[in-house]
Amino acid sequence: MKTARRIGVVCPSRFEYEALRGLAVAAHASVILSGMGKVRSVIGCHELCKQHPNIQHLLLIGFAGGLAGLAVGDVIEPKLVIEQDYCAEPFEKFPNQIRMPGPRLIQGSYDGTLLTQDRFLTQNPYANSPLAKRHKRLACDMEGYGVASFAKKSKLRCSIVKIISDAADETADHDFLKACRTLRPKLRSTLSQALSRLE
Repeated sequence: MKTARRIGVVCPSRFEYEALRGLAVAAHASVILSGMGKVRSVIGCHELCKQHPNIQHLLLIGFAGGLAGLAVGDVIEPKLVIEQDYCAEPFEKFPNQIRMPGPRLIQGSYDGTLLTQDRFLTQNPYANSPLAKRHKRLACDMEGYGVASFAKKSKLRCSIVKIISDAADETADHDFLKACRTLRPKLRSTLSQALSRLE
């Protein structure tokens, strides 16, 4: 009898996806390589749910840039996700925000705020900004808001687990690729731990 896939794991980049290749993913989970960015991550969520209609929980896992209060290798499970680079005022409220009420999955992880943008940051415009002062731990990615928004509209539970790969500065692209190699074991163990908590 085929096991129903209740957890959909969204993995943004091929670097992160390849780091997880060969990992014994639990029978109740399915992993998809979505591609980077909000639009691709939403399409990935849609494909997961189309292929596995029993999915009840979406898990976004991968790397993120640290903007404030986080170091490379730290794990963040954000409690607030902000769509930072989209502004259509006065036609709608900005910034769009989603609160993440779920339980913590990873031992030793930090909570914090995740800014989702449509570009890979190679400079940190938030250092010493009012936003950084309001949020003790601040990170950025390109998918978090998209996955959280899809889950909210689809009435699915959602978790986001990100490992800090770089400081979103002029060496971020180099540091991200380095993290894909050096933090590969941590990414694999983090996914295993998250899935075991979601069983």
